[in-house]
Amino acid sequence: MADRPVDVELEKKKPESAPPQPKKINKWVIVFLGLILLIGSGAGAIIFFAPGILPDSLDFLRVNGPTKGGKEAAKKVQGHIYNMEPFIANLADQNQPRYLKIRISLESKEIKINEEYEKRLPQLRDSILTILSSKSHKEIFDSEGKKKLREEITSKVNQLLSSFKVKTVYFTEFMIQ
Repeated sequence: MADRPVDVELEKKKPESAPPQPKKINKWVIVFLGLILLIGSGAGAIIFFAPGILPDSLDFLRVNGPTKGGKEAAKKVQGHIYNMEPFIANLADQNQPRYLKIRISLESKEIKINEEYEKRLPQLRDSILTILSSKSHKEIFDSEGKKKLREEITSKVNQLLSSFKVKTVYFTEFMIQ
């Protein structure tokens, strides 16, 4: 019988001498922290990579930059766009015959439609066709050449029109063959 109390004492001492087991972390805490990390990294990515989609009130990274209102909004008012039929012109290349197919749209400074465009359309087409056929492949092949061609067309068209002016020339189709 004396053995029995010793065993009880040893049994009581064994759990005390065993190292304490680590506490289990709640799964929900980990899920919550992961969700917070995901939302924070997504918001940071939007602020850094796509700040243009943020409203002005949340765009705190812009320092003394232009705002979307005011003078810039007045400049970006879109005028009426006049779509022209496509042009097919022979280019002024000496080595081999080349053709240009181009579709042009003209944006006016006015918002409403102007009747002078329809009246002057044959003159506009003729002057644009004359400009196009005077160009060589090398002059209009790169982006700088296209920019100069836009400026030349804008200048010539504005000379012909009196009641409204063209703000921008758009090339909606441009193919050299």
